[in-house]
Amino acid sequence: MLKYDSKEILDYIIKCRRYLHTIPELGNDLPKTREFVINELNNFKNIKYKKNKKDSGIIAYITPKKENIKKTIALRADMDALPIKEETSFDYKSCNNNMHACGYDAHTAVLLGACRILNDNIDEISGNIRFLFQAGEETGTGAKAMIEENALKGVDAIFGVHVGSFAPNTPSGVFVIQEGPIMASTDKIIIRVKGKGTHGAYPQAGIDPIVMSAEIINASQSIITREIDAGETVILSLCKIQGGSAFNVIPDTVEIEGTIRTFNNEVRDFFIDRLREKSKLIAASMRGECEIEIIEYACVTLNDKDITNSVKNTAEAIFSKDAVWDKYYKPSMGGEDFSYYLKEVKGCFAIFSTITDKRIPNHNSKFEIDESKLNMPAELMAHWACHFCGK
Repeated sequence: MLKYDSKEILDYIIKCRRYLHTIPELGNDLPKTREFVINELNNFKNIKYKKNKKDSGIIAYITPKKENIKKTIALRADMDALPIKEETSFDYKSCNNNMHACGYDAHTAVLLGACRILNDNIDEISGNIRFLFQAGEETGTGAKAMIEENALKGVDAIFGVHVGSFAPNTPSGVFVIQEGPIMASTDKIIIRVKGKGTHGAYPQAGIDPIVMSAEIINASQSIITREIDAGETVILSLCKIQGGSAFNVIPDTVEIEGTIRTFNNEVRDFFIDRLREKSKLIAASMRGECEIEIIEYACVTLNDKDITNSVKNTAEAIFSKDAVWDKYYKPSMGGEDFSYYLKEVKGCFAIFSTITDKRIPNHNSKFEIDESKLNMPAELMAHWACHFCGK
């Protein structure tokens, strides 16, 4: 039985979260954030840590005193912010032009809260526990860096939580814990169409990449509607087209950028392969060329059935059944690089509603969270870690 004071844990998490909110940093280089986390970890005598070599990530760990350890689990929080100028009136608002507009300040504080609980209950721990303080989630590179640093070596299961308003119908203080896909794959696509520029009055003298682009755009959508099962979810949004500089000049090239989202990694791979094939054939049929570049930010965040059920059962046991959303949650089309951990080991990525009356979405300059129950994800992490490891 873990012993701690929920009110003290909540106060600690809020204190950490508000400080982190004032110093948002971007990408993989988070010097102030890492310094703060390390200073806090130094207060926990039973927790050791090491710094990542290539970014600001930290891998902390606690080793039980008991013998015959059979399991190792990992708990994860991301730490980076967004290049958004904050437009709130909080006393602890950002002091630079960046903002924790997706709740990663809360994620980091929550994981520190879990560290505090487990540090003070070392005798109750029957397995190895790692705490992954990850940089670079928004760039889609942080989880990969952690994996390269051997964060998952020997890990049997991993658990993470995302706060915010992803589930707008879910009341604040309620978890969404659901097996299967919970967030989509996220890819950036760049389509480069090459032709031959000429005067707009003499199109026969050139090779028009704008007309080629139009054909490719239309054909790309037909792959979704005619080659993929209608029961699968695939989104291709082409959001940027750049080509030409004058009303009467056919350009040499056109560049198109967009995003691909799916809930099935196999469908994703099929769609990308067919898009490459079809685009090149269309361009060739019009005497041009086409190249496609895919920049992967996240694969499908796919929750394991058994681990998800163990997390859900733990949440209901330490709180109540009302703490877990009992309705189907339609998976988010947003992406998460936690998905890379789930490709390596079994795990669960839960959503914890911190929605307020203003119902402001994540990634908004006025984003805010309900802090009043942030102790709950920290307690769930700590209890699940002990439960899964055998205590």
